[in-house]
Amino acid sequence: MAAFLAIKPVRLEWASTEKIVEREDNGLYRPEIVTGQWLAYERGRAAKKAGRSEFERQRLRLIRAKAEAAERRLAMLDGSLVGTDAIVESVRTVCLRIKSKLQAALPRLARACYHAPNVQESLRVVRAEFDLLIRELSALDGAGVTTQFEVVNDDDDGDGDGGPAIARNSGKRTR
Repeated sequence: MAAFLAIKPVRLEWASTEKIVEREDNGLYRPEIVTGQWLAYERGRAAKKAGRSEFERQRLRLIRAKAEAAERRLAMLDGSLVGTDAIVESVRTVCLRIKSKLQAALPRLARACYHAPNVQESLRVVRAEFDLLIRELSALDGAGVTTQFEVVNDDDDGDGDGGPAIARNSGKRTR
């Protein structure tokens, strides 16, 4: 029977004492019963190994995740990775400064329009105020706010109908 199952006789004897396979009272094995019992035992062992293997895979996945989290923390500490909180705070600071500059410019614009004798004079004064506002906003770039973001300027940012476009860096009007 051991040769039929491709195991050593000692192993078959062990399986019968462990009640894995049945041995008849006369010491013989019935192949149709023993084969099924032995296959059930082997399948159970294989399933346990697969479960252990799954456990090992999950353990390795957890170790990798912990290592990646540690790498991200180190990258944030050395500045090569910027966290979203820092980005949000920088954007909030810049937006608040722009908002305050725009709110401060509104009374100047209203006064300029109200006291202008005609529409052309009003446009000229508003454009001059707007140029001043752009220069003030450009001055915010070096006003203590350290940004690690690249600002992309589009030189063709006119108002879409052939109107004047303001060059952001020079403060001069271009057509």
